[in-house]
Amino acid sequence: MAGDDAVGLRIVEEIAAQGLEDGFRAVDLSSHSLDLVCYLAPETEAILVVDSARMGLQPGDVRFFAADEVETNKALAGISTHEDDLMKVLELARAAGYTVPRLRIMGIEPEKVDAGPGLSRTIEDRTAGYVAAAIAGLMSM
Repeated sequence: MAGDDAVGLRIVEEIAAQGLEDGFRAVDLSSHSLDLVCYLAPETEAILVVDSARMGLQPGDVRFFAADEVETNKALAGISTHEDDLMKVLELARAAGYTVPRLRIMGIEPEKVDAGPGLSRTIEDRTAGYVAAAIAGLMSM
């Protein structure tokens, strides 16, 4: 995790710390997005992925969108446990015959993505709002 790229993990941690899981399960897949395939099961009704995303918005702004509304711009050699790309994981899962349930992405525009630990003040100050938005977004799916 580098800077604001850790926002999804921070939201999962907050949900767990506050005991907010009620009718859903918050899971950290930040360093192993290929593990998402484990949750593509018939009993999974919906998935909300929360991640930083460069969308041309103001730092800290949020946008919800479907996976088919975004294209990855990551240059990857393929699928591996060392290179994570949600779009590639979904493509692989579909090719392997998995049924992908309703899936939305909550993108948060980062202020900084660098080698330093910790979220920017802009993102950190809005964490409670992101948690509420993520839960509301998932429940409305």
